[in-house]
Formats: sequence, C-alpha cells, structure tokens
Amino acid sequence: MSYNNYPSNDSVMILDAAYDETMNQVIASILDQYPLSWKGKRTLVKPNILTGKNPDAGATTHPILVKAVVQQLKSRGADVIVGDNPGISGYGITEETARLCGILDAVEDSFINLAANPVKHTVSSRYFDYVMIAKEVLDADIIVNLPKLKTHGLTCITGAIKNTFGYIVGGDKQRIHSQAVTPRQFSEAILDIYKIKPPDLNIMDAVVAMEGNGPSNGTLRTLGKVVACKNAATLDAVAINLIGHKIKDVLHVKLAGEMGLGQVEVSNISIIGELAPVNGFILPTTFSSGISGIIMNQFLSNRINCVPKVITERCKLCQICVEHCP
Repeated sequence: MSYNNYPSNDSVMILDAAYDETMNQVIASILDQYPLSWKGKRTLVKPNILTGKNPDAGATTHPILVKAVVQQLKSRGADVIVGDNPGISGYGITEETARLCGILDAVEDSFINLAANPVKHTVSSRYFDYVMIAKEVLDADIIVNLPKLKTHGLTCITGAIKNTFGYIVGGDKQRIHSQAVTPRQFSEAILDIYKIKPPDLNIMDAVVAMEGNGPSNGTLRTLGKVVACKNAATLDAVAINLIGHKIKDVLHVKLAGEMGLGQVEVSNISIIGELAPVNGFILPTTFSSGISGIIMNQFLSNRINCVPKVITERCKLCQICVEHCP
C-alpha cells in the first residue's frame, strides 16, 4: 500500500475542549503544532453548516470553535474567508442558515456565500463527469476544514472527508446523490470530490458529537474533544476509534486508506494527547452490526435503497420530510 499521492501527515492531536473562552488556546496550540505559511494567504475556512438550527442542536460546527479559528488565523496574517454550501434545508438561503446556527455573527465580515460563484469542474469518476464547485475552493491558497463529528445515514460517519462534499454548490449535491445511491457508490463519489482539493488542515469539533440517526436528527453525546490533523483521512480514522468503532465500519475512510489518501491504521499514527475510546456510541440504524449488517449494507443496499421524488404540484414546502430524514 502506498501513500505517495498525498503526504500521510500521520500525527493527530486530541485536545480537551469546551465551548468557552478556552477554545482560543486550543486552536492556538493546534496552529503551533501544524505550522503553515499563513501571512497574506487566501484561506478558506470550511465549517459544517448543514442546516439552520441553533448551535446547541449539534448539527453544525459550533460557532465558538469557528470564531476561535478565524481569530487565530487572522492574528497570523491570513486573509480569511468562511463559507459552506448547506444541505437541502439550507439550499438557496446560505446566509440565513449561517445566521441561525450562529456562524454568521461569529465570523462577521469574513463570511461569504460559497454558492455565489459556481464553476464547472471536470472530475474523473465512475458516476459523474463534472461537478459544480465553489470558485473560492479552487482559488484558495489554503483550506482549513472544520468538520463536526456526527453519524450519517448513508456514510455511517460524517467527518473531515465528508465535509468536503460541501465544496459542491447547491442542487448539484442532489444530482450526485441520485447518481451514486448505494453506500459504496456514494463513498466513492465523496472521495472523487475530496481529491479535487484536499484540505491543508483539519480541525474537528468533537466537543459535542452526534450519535444515532445523524447528521441532523441524532442524539447528542458529549466527548469534550477537539481533534486535528493535516490529513483528513487520518483524522477520520482516529475519530472513528475515539467513538469505539473500527475503520471497516466506515467505508469511505477504509477506501481512502486503500487509495493511498492517508494513513488510516491507527497503530501507525502518532497520537498527541490521549486516545481513549468511548463505549456504546450508537451508529445509524442503516448500519447494522455483524453478519446481518454486512449482508444489508454491502449486498442488498442497491436493491432496497430508494431515492425520494418530489411531487411538485403537491409539495407545500413544509419541510416535514427534511426534518424527519436522518
């Protein structure tokens, strides 16, 4: 197995953290550990702004962490912009979604509408030939990725790799979902997008994680950690172990290791801090354990998965379906 395509950057920091004034020091420690040439660099900070929910709902990267990152980067001379392309419940209302989850106010004039300047970008993929991607992603000198540790009904866990799906603008996400419908297909599609421009630094909000049927309607679980690494796959591998699960449970991270996109064998990763796995972290109901899970998730998913279709003339835009979907 070779990791020549992308440096392994196989040290991961695990720091105790809380959503309070101490977050600034946590972020400063991370930036000191992983120094980059920030001065004058166009730096895109990419949080998870999935939906317009209060930050206490745990569905988005917490604004206190985002604010600390922006402040610390600016103090190092970076030219900072902050943005994301929210999911379906935030489609077309990017600023409002960011306001509701607290990030708009937290970063003030650094926020941009990442959906405002889409460009067509050719991709080598089994499922699509191109994606509509935010121009700012392609133009950035440095990308700082701020994922939230959550479960996900289709990818099991959403972390650093999955957060780069937010590079894709608006409704084009739905096109990709419709063309890569099974867990394996979507895992491969995520990696096709991730490879367009892997982040330079990943800082995961695991202070309060989400278990169960995430990424927006799961159950909150306090872990009290921030996890950081230059390599997204390596960070995700450690995060999976932190919640007491194995790489084989999360296909897109397993595939990332096989493709040489990062070191995912935790025994080969240098841990700065303490990796103390928690017990009983609940995965989505779409990911059963044991032999039954293998059969359901890998062999029958293409037969039992369905893609919702909106009956336009009957839709009242009540968003009940959105709120109840994992």
